[in-house]
Amino acid sequence: MQQISPFHLVLGELRLPFDEAVGGTALAQQDFKFRFSYHHISFAAECRHKPDQVIIALTGDVGPMPFSAESAVARAELQTVLNAANAHLGDIFRVVEGRILMVGEVSLVRPLTAVGLIAGMARFLLSGRPYLETIDVFLSPLDETETTGEVALRPGWRRASSKSQSAARQI
Repeated sequence: MQQISPFHLVLGELRLPFDEAVGGTALAQQDFKFRFSYHHISFAAECRHKPDQVIIALTGDVGPMPFSAESAVARAELQTVLNAANAHLGDIFRVVEGRILMVGEVSLVRPLTAVGLIAGMARFLLSGRPYLETIDVFLSPLDETETTGEVALRPGWRRASSKSQSAARQI
């Protein structure tokens, strides 16, 4: 009987060994799903076994795409960021039903191990990190001292207050 190492990744009831030398057949042919969070974004992951490889499909809900009525400027600027990301990384950012999604598939080698799974997901997520940080600038709330009592979002989403308009005139 093969002993399972105390070093493994637990996904629900599944145990994924860190390397193939220790219990490498634990998930040899089993498909599974799990959820995780990265950069305050909830991701769903689905692992599917193919004859010659393992595919991990990732989908993350990045946040809302602003409506033109809310701010045409913010929508246009955010779309520019998404277009640049897709031109650089492939079609990984999509707008579906008013939400910005980060989607992609990563090929992993067999046998599947925790190290292989985490490394493949990290490679995908880190490639999009600069774009996620830029998108976050548009979607994160301003400091309350900068607003006029209403919830305001960054560039193009904030209505200019009379205080900021007066300061702009003085410059």
